[in-house]
Amino acid sequence: MKKTILVFLALFVIFSLGSCGGKKDDNSGKIVLKNVENLSQYVIVRGENCSKEITTLVTSLRKTINEVTDASVSIKTDIYNSQYEILVGETKRQQSTDVMANLRYYDYTIKKVGNKIVVAGGSDEAVTNAIELFKNQFIDSKNKTIKIPSGDGYTYIGNYAFDKMTVDGVDFGEFKLVNNSYYKDSVEFFRDLCGTSIIEHEGDMVDGEHYFILDGSELIEHKYSIKVENGNIIIKGSAHSIHAALEYFGNVIAKNESKIVELSSGLSYEGSTGKKEIYTKEQLAAVIQKVYDDPDQIIIGEQTKGLHETAIEDSIKKFTDATGEMPGIIGIDLGCYGFDLPVTTEMQWSAYICDMVDYAAEGGIITASAHWANPSENRDPNDGAKCRGRFGFDNSLEAYEQAFTDLITEGTEYNKFFKNELESNARFFKALEENGVPIIWRPLHEANGSWFWFCTGQSGHWLDADYLIDVWHYVYDYFENECGLTNLYWCYGPNWSANVKDIRGSTMSTTYLYPGDEYCDMVGVDWYSSGNMEITQEDNYLALTDLARKPGAITEFGPGGSILAESIEDQPSLYSSMDMYDDLCELTEDGYSFVYLLTWGDKWGIPAMGRGDELMQTDLCIGQAEVKAMFDALK
Repeated sequence: MKKTILVFLALFVIFSLGSCGGKKDDNSGKIVLKNVENLSQYVIVRGENCSKEITTLVTSLRKTINEVTDASVSIKTDIYNSQYEILVGETKRQQSTDVMANLRYYDYTIKKVGNKIVVAGGSDEAVTNAIELFKNQFIDSKNKTIKIPSGDGYTYIGNYAFDKMTVDGVDFGEFKLVNNSYYKDSVEFFRDLCGTSIIEHEGDMVDGEHYFILDGSELIEHKYSIKVENGNIIIKGSAHSIHAALEYFGNVIAKNESKIVELSSGLSYEGSTGKKEIYTKEQLAAVIQKVYDDPDQIIIGEQTKGLHETAIEDSIKKFTDATGEMPGIIGIDLGCYGFDLPVTTEMQWSAYICDMVDYAAEGGIITASAHWANPSENRDPNDGAKCRGRFGFDNSLEAYEQAFTDLITEGTEYNKFFKNELESNARFFKALEENGVPIIWRPLHEANGSWFWFCTGQSGHWLDADYLIDVWHYVYDYFENECGLTNLYWCYGPNWSANVKDIRGSTMSTTYLYPGDEYCDMVGVDWYSSGNMEITQEDNYLALTDLARKPGAITEFGPGGSILAESIEDQPSLYSSMDMYDDLCELTEDGYSFVYLLTWGDKWGIPAMGRGDELMQTDLCIGQAEVKAMFDALK
């Protein structure tokens, strides 16, 4: 109960008790207040281990009593005994113990028990309210004394959803809370619901015990459910909808006029917070084409980073704080430089998906890559990332060719490993599909290089293009045909390369691994610039867009080489967001067109480069608001 309603309560105490507990005077209907005799003999007693807040309030109470009554009341802890005492909060006195036995969190009592005045509450918050009421209403300045309600005194009872609840006959007081969600205020929720705290359970659940289970692993952002099963109450929702599920439980299921709730196994309810409206894959394709056809517009965005549940939200905020605008596109990685789906929990998945749904509902575009784990687990000793190292242990071209053959041969060890990761990717994409979110999907990115296990370059050996193209076709067939996914917009994204003649020994051309028109919807290049306009060398970007005849993008970007500062603080002076803007202007003047530019984040990102606010104020670079306007125009 807030202090703002204390005035109302004070008036309520003076004129009527209503349903608050307390005892009415049968003749007048008002509280009977009686003077406290021998006030000068009283001491205020607080618990020896009471909180700092209560200690401060007790001091304030003594000061008020002494100033108003001209008494000289002292304060003692409950290790001292006095005949006349004002017992505040939880003390060791039997009178306090008896009064507090039936008080729940927001309840409090002010009453006289023999020579003791008890000011008690079910919590520090309740005791605070009791002390304030005591000071404002029961200290009589006119007669310079204290007046206490006679008989059973005054008791305030909080407004709880229920007084008693049973589940299959078991009292709710025996239940323990299992919080498998990101909902942080679960204990407070139950305290508000019934006035008592619920014990949080850690570790494995034990047969025969009873649990209230919060399950935050729902992957459909707007759905939630409530059921009673095997004597347990299970509330399931997404990282967003779990709150609505709890509200429904408290406001509907756990409320009735009698305040006696009896639940039993078989209870089941499914609810929704309302599915958000998001652009379709067809509308995404239309916006991509529209932007690509207009060389004077480029969607600007950034890769999100982190495994924590707020990784997307935090990355977007970082970009927005640096630029004044939401990014028009964000990147996610399903592998070890992002969500690492095979090892993260569905609770984390739910948080990622919820934030992606929110972002897409506001017009933001999402692109996904995957730094898949090396199926041979032969990682680079100098780089522990799971996506690094050569594929296999025998350093020969024949061995690498066999490894990639085994990779897409059903039942081999490499295939089982790879398929496990693809399965997690597909489930994640399926959940996004069910939420209505289309994705620009960029698998096997930079595979024309030699730095990932899934690259065509393997320890000085260079595989024929067919080996990696076959992997692309395998992944495409698995997602599109076997899993039936319909929300993927396929993007072929090699690294930039001026090696247009495909001379083995360096990164192969941008067109080397092109999977075929029917296997991709757009193309792009990853470009980490050393300030030399690398994507123009030998027209390697234009060679790709000319071959594919599809929209193109700068699928990853960041400063590198001599223009990448050793410390982020120095980055803006070497290469800033406005230097990037100048490069983009030069490219567009030379006939280049891009759907989007996605910086990789961290030290390669727009916040690190600085001057992002200036960048997003230019006519060329557009963010989420302008992208949303394009989607809205298609409706």
